[in-house]
Amino acid sequence: MSRIRAAVGGLTITADVDRQAPLGWRFWTLAGFPGDPVQPRPYGASRCIALAMVEIDGCQRWLCAMELDGTFQLFTGHELFPCADQAGAARFARAVIDSHAVQLRLL
Repeated sequence: MSRIRAAVGGLTITADVDRQAPLGWRFWTLAGFPGDPVQPRPYGASRCIALAMVEIDGCQRWLCAMELDGTFQLFTGHELFPCADQAGAARFARAVIDSHAVQLRLL
């Protein structure tokens, strides 16, 4: 496990995520993106990796890393759909985790 620190809007979130993608892990996408089983017509933004579930004001949300620019966003479950295209997913996940990992230090 690695602890990462992510800035989402005005929030700073710390979450523990697996360094290796778990079995069945995949890119997810917002409705209307390439690979979306419901509406495949693209109209902007990018695929994302659902890293961890976090609770904000009593609501469960996915902390997601966006492939296009490496930023983080918060989504509810129904906003995410499986994306069949896995190209580069593991490499992108490792880069995101490495760049935002919080290293423990001995004092």
